[in-house]
Amino acid sequence: MARSIRVDFPGAVHHIIAKGNNGRTIFLKDADNMRFLETLYELSQKYPFDIYAYCLMGNHFHLLIETKDEPLYLFMQRLLTNYVQWFNRKYNIKGHLLGDRYKGILVDKDNYFLTVLRYIHLNPVNANIVSKPEEYKWSSYNEYIGEKWIVNKEKVFEYFNSLDEFIEFSTTEIYYEPEIKKAKNILYYGNEEFINKILSISKMDERKEIRKGKITLDDINSFLKEKYGKGILETEKNRKDFVKNIAVLLMRDRLHFKWKEIGEILNMTPQGAKKIYDETGGKKENLEVFDNWYNSRFNE
Repeated sequence: MARSIRVDFPGAVHHIIAKGNNGRTIFLKDADNMRFLETLYELSQKYPFDIYAYCLMGNHFHLLIETKDEPLYLFMQRLLTNYVQWFNRKYNIKGHLLGDRYKGILVDKDNYFLTVLRYIHLNPVNANIVSKPEEYKWSSYNEYIGEKWIVNKEKVFEYFNSLDEFIEFSTTEIYYEPEIKKAKNILYYGNEEFINKILSISKMDERKEIRKGKITLDDINSFLKEKYGKGILETEKNRKDFVKNIAVLLMRDRLHFKWKEIGEILNMTPQGAKKIYDETGGKKENLEVFDNWYNSRFNE
């Protein structure tokens, strides 16, 4: 089955869904939810992204996010790496906390933005966890009706004349789920005009995640999991972790990331990343192993 393509460009709005591996719970205690949200807040302040909604649901989470000058995959990699490494250390867990890939669905901001926002906020109601969205502690709905923390609610309120109007909209059509459509392996919420525009952008944009057939960070993560049993998020802190060494090698020689970018993804200094690269033996052989895997999987 062909993998979905994540189209990304400045101004793109994405509905992100990430699930625990095989339905695994990824938020065991309130402190876990809080750690995730604190990390989300810190990243939203440091990097140019607008967060419009979030909802943490035990074994998965939802985000509604707009990208600007940085690609989505870097933001998500920083967020997931930070949380997964913290979670695994806290609970002394080895193995995969999350599934292979988070799902990214492009949102037609003109026609589906508010519908998706409402759907995310109503997830706990639809799951029969609470009867009203304001009763659920771990979604952004209470930011909209109360004190702001993470979300850019000012942009959302531009669509409404008052808070009461927003509340009325948010609590109607509780069981409505927007239809996910697919074109050229791109997942989206929108009409024909929207997807035609996206397909046009995807042919012109030079960003890594748009270009079909080009290697992405997800490809490297899938390779590491398939070949060595753990992905980038499960690597150890020390330089003796072989999988981390291969990850550094591939990010440098196949994605051409800067040392600073590699360090941010792996939660280490740029100098540490370069040292790992310099000390990794068998570069040519390991690159050939990856190239053979990639070509057999995606270029048949």
